[in-house]
Amino acid sequence: MKHTSDKPAKFSLGLPLLGTGSLVLGLAAIWQLGQGGFSAALLSMLVALLVALGTAASALVGQRRALDQARRAREAAASAEVQLRALFDILPADSICSVFDAQDRLVRANAGFMAMFPKTAAHIVPGARYEDILRRAVALGEVVEARGREETWVQQRLAQHRAPATQMTQALADDRWVRINERRSGDGWMVGLHTDVTDAVRKERDLERARRLAQKQRGALELARLASQEARALLESAIEGMPVGIEIYDAQDKLVICNEHAVQLHPHMNLRTMVGLSFDHIMQHSLQHQWITAAIGREQEWLAERLARRGTHVAPMLQEVRDGRWMHIYEIRTPQGYVVAAGMEVTEMVHQRQALEAANERLAMLSVTDGLTGIANRRHFDETLAAEWLREARHQEPLALLIIDIDHFKGYNDHYGHLAGDECLRRVAQVLQSCLRRSGEVVARYGGEEFALLMPATSNDEARFMAQRCMEQLALADIPHAASATAPQLTLSIGVASAVPDPAFKPEALVDAADAALYRAKNSGRNRYEITDLFSVGRSAD
Repeated sequence: MKHTSDKPAKFSLGLPLLGTGSLVLGLAAIWQLGQGGFSAALLSMLVALLVALGTAASALVGQRRALDQARRAREAAASAEVQLRALFDILPADSICSVFDAQDRLVRANAGFMAMFPKTAAHIVPGARYEDILRRAVALGEVVEARGREETWVQQRLAQHRAPATQMTQALADDRWVRINERRSGDGWMVGLHTDVTDAVRKERDLERARRLAQKQRGALELARLASQEARALLESAIEGMPVGIEIYDAQDKLVICNEHAVQLHPHMNLRTMVGLSFDHIMQHSLQHQWITAAIGREQEWLAERLARRGTHVAPMLQEVRDGRWMHIYEIRTPQGYVVAAGMEVTEMVHQRQALEAANERLAMLSVTDGLTGIANRRHFDETLAAEWLREARHQEPLALLIIDIDHFKGYNDHYGHLAGDECLRRVAQVLQSCLRRSGEVVARYGGEEFALLMPATSNDEARFMAQRCMEQLALADIPHAASATAPQLTLSIGVASAVPDPAFKPEALVDAADAALYRAKNSGRNRYEITDLFSVGRSAD
C-alpha cells in the first residue's frame, strides 16, 4: 500500500514522548507490518497505541519530578520546625509555653501559660494531666468557644492535642486570641507555644482558605509548598510575638531571619537588610560604628574572642552599647549547626545592680570606718591584727604596734568644748594617717582619745622611728592646748611593742605589751614614747 506524505507527520505527534529508542522500534514495527500489507484501520490502531504509550511515559516523568519537589518542600518544612524547636529552648520566662510528656502529664508551664487560665492556675502543676487541666478550665468558663457545648469541645480538643502536630486559634475569656502550636516528638512528648495573634487572625484564616483551595486544585506539590510557607509563617509569627530580639543564623552563620525587637536593638543599622550576610560581617559593621563599648580600641581582638565563643552563651552575656544601653545576649547552637540568638535590653536592671553594689560598698566601708574621724574603727583594727598575727607567724616576720594617747584630752574637752574636742580627734587622725609609709599599715581609732597604728614586717627600730615621726608631725600641726600641764600645744604619749608572733598565742599579747609601754610613757611625764622590746610575746590560747 502506498502512503501519502502527511502520514509520518501524524505519527510523530505522539512518538517523541517515548524517546529515541521507542520511536525507532515503533517505526520498524509499522514498516514490517506494511511490508506484509495492512488495512488503514490497523494502522490507526497502532498509531493510537504509540501515542498512548508516549502520554503515559510523560506522565510518569512528570510525577517523579513532582514527588522530588514535594520531598524538598517537606525537608524545608522540617528545617523550619528545627529552628522553631531551638527557639523554644531559649524562650524567656514571660513567653507562653508548656511541655507535656508522653503520658500527657505536665512537665513545665511558665507564668504566661497559667495567666491564660487564672482560675485554673492553682491546678496547673507538674504531673497534672492535660485532660484534667482542660476540663477544669472549661468548667470554670475560661474557654469561650466551649460554652454551651462543653463535652463536644473537650473531645475535639483532646483529639487535636493527641495528633503529632496541631495548630489552631483559640479565643480567651478576656477577648484575646492566641495561636496554639503543638508539636509532638517521636517519643511522644508535646511542646506547646502560644502566641498572641489577635491582629493576625484574619491573615491566618485567609492562609487556611488558601491551603484548602490549593489542596483541591494543585495537589500534593502545592500542599507541600504551602506547608513550608505555613511553617515559615508560624516561625515569623512566633518570633514577632516575643518581647526580645530574636536572630536565627544558618549552618554557615548567615542571618536567616530576625524580628522587629532585634531591629530596634541595632539602631545603627537596618538588620533586616542584612539577611543573608554572615555574623562576622554584621559584627564588623557594628565595630566600624563603635557600637560595642567593650570593643573600642581593640576591635579585632574583641571580634576574635566573640567568634570563639559563638553559640555558647546559654547563660546571658552582658554587653554595653554606644548609646548607654545594656543588653543580655543568649545564644544556642542546634545539632544542625543553626545559631539562635536572643537579646533583651536590661539597662534598668544594670543600673539598679550598680546602685546596689555602690550602696553595699558604702555599707562595707561604714562598717570598718570610725564615723567621727574617718579612719579605721576598732572592729577593723581587731580583724586586721588577727590576720596579720597569723600571716607574720607563718613568715616569721616582726609585727609592730603603737598605742597612741592624746595627753590631757579631758582637759581639752573641758576647756574648749566637746565640738572642739571632736575636731581635735579628727585632726590627730589626719596627722597619724599622713605618717603611714607602706601599704598594709593601718591606723585606727582604738577608743576615746586613743589610736592604734599597726605595722606588719616592722622591726623595733622602725617602730621607734614611726613613734618619733608621729610626735614630730603633731608638733608641726601646732594644735593649742591651754589646759595641758605638759606643753602649750597638743602632745602624745605612745607605747611601742614589736614581736615575731607565735600562732600558739593570742594577738592580744601584743596589745598588752604596747599598753604597758604606754603606761610607762604617761607615768614618765607624757609627751614621749616607751618601747617593749620582745622577740616573742603571747598569752596562752587556752
